Amino acid sequence: MPIIGYWLSNTFQKMGKNLYWFMLAEVDSKNNTCFRSRWYIDKRIVVLFTILMCPVILFCATYMLVFGIFPGISYPKALAKDVPEVNIHRALVYSMSPNTTANIVPHSNLHRDLSPHSFKIVCYYNFPGSKNSLQVENLQASLCTHISVAFASISNNSIYLEKSQIDTVQKLVNLKSLNKNLKILVSVGGAGNDGEFPKMVLNHANRKSFIRSVIEYVKEYNIDGVDLDWEFPNEDQEHDKMQKVHFTQLLSEFRKSIEHQPNHPFLLTVAVAAPDFIVQNSYDVSYMNEYVDFVNLMSYDYHYFTKETPFTGYNSPLYASENERYYLATLNINYSANYWNMMGMDRKKIVIGLPTYGHSFRLMNPKNNGLYAPASGYGKLGALGFVDYPVVCQFLNTNRVTPVFDMDTKSSYASKYYEWISFDNQQSLTYKAEYIRDNGFGGAMVYSLNSDDWKGACKQGEFPLVESVRKVLEAGKVDVEEKLVGR
Repeated sequence: MPIIGYWLSNTFQKMGKNLYWFMLAEVDSKNNTCFRSRWYIDKRIVVLFTILMCPVILFCATYMLVFGIFPGISYPKALAKDVPEVNIHRALVYSMSPNTTANIVPHSNLHRDLSPHSFKIVCYYNFPGSKNSLQVENLQASLCTHISVAFASISNNSIYLEKSQIDTVQKLVNLKSLNKNLKILVSVGGAGNDGEFPKMVLNHANRKSFIRSVIEYVKEYNIDGVDLDWEFPNEDQEHDKMQKVHFTQLLSEFRKSIEHQPNHPFLLTVAVAAPDFIVQNSYDVSYMNEYVDFVNLMSYDYHYFTKETPFTGYNSPLYASENERYYLATLNINYSANYWNMMGMDRKKIVIGLPTYGHSFRLMNPKNNGLYAPASGYGKLGALGFVDYPVVCQFLNTNRVTPVFDMDTKSSYASKYYEWISFDNQQSLTYKAEYIRDNGFGGAMVYSLNSDDWKGACKQGEFPLVESVRKVLEAGKVDVEEKLVGR
């Protein structure tokens, strides 16, 4: 220690002398007098400067890393490219809070048939984009009972697929050689891709042309059905207030066409909204029940950041939380499914939607990070707030974050500093699949295969979310078969 003290003392004396000579050089430079200044080449000064600055540099680097100055480290985005950006329309419409005071969860016994039946697992599959996106070759033929490929469009009142999309459909149909019970459907429309529906349903001639084109696809490509995803009939009432009626007429005419060609039967399904105010505005539910094979209830996107809803919330809660009242108490799977049943849809025809993606929010205050915490925008994760499950896993692992599981709503969320994510995992989807099984609904619809962990990056196996749903409903199917044999 005395040696170090002596060295520091000597060094500071040296610095003082050199600074003195440097100042003299500056002062006498006006008199053209040149003094020799050596302060800047002294090695001991350089060493001392380095010793003093290292802690400062390390502190700054650590601070920037921890507080997310480098988003690529704390907020991975690389795997979120396949999130369909058109889904933002549905999420925004769901966030429109109507003037309602509903706070009673419907528990109707209408169509409450709990007799044994096989549960459907309807999986939406988005057409692949880049080579890194989910390809048909990566799919498992036994994972789902139905695969609905999305999305075909409407052109000149006819269903339309590009050649690359037709190639994908044909590959999907070939999966039936591995699973003879697998059904392949083509979904038409989708949020942001359904602009031709109003024109097509407007009159009988247009509807007939569309139905004829679907029948041609069924025959030519050996598909098993069509799924109509119009989001949503009667949304814009300024142009045509009769869209709700015209859509029901389309379904009726579809059913008649199916009955008139017994050699080429096909399934008719509809992707439908979950919030009750859209259901009332868009659908004649009791009539639909007569015409469709089943409906795919889009029971997700209940909470999403908008300027009108600047707070966190669960993407797809099973139940309302104990503090939710009025309209907020209706934004959950239990309310929506029972509401559809109460309005006249057979319970076995209600296939409940479960998401494999989550929603991210940017908190206004990191310390206020619970449910309904104030948010200022989308989170950094994903695209427009939509986050694939592998990205969620990477975020949790990178930041060593433990998710919070809400037993009231059977939903998960996680937060770190300003980032807040609502998502489903194996635990939450197991609860929801058990709900579907125990309440006698038709099955589960999963949106989508593309946003599940199909590469196994989460180290939970391939397609872990869909697999967790399948295990529960497959177990229910075994129970059904045993009951049928016992009769």
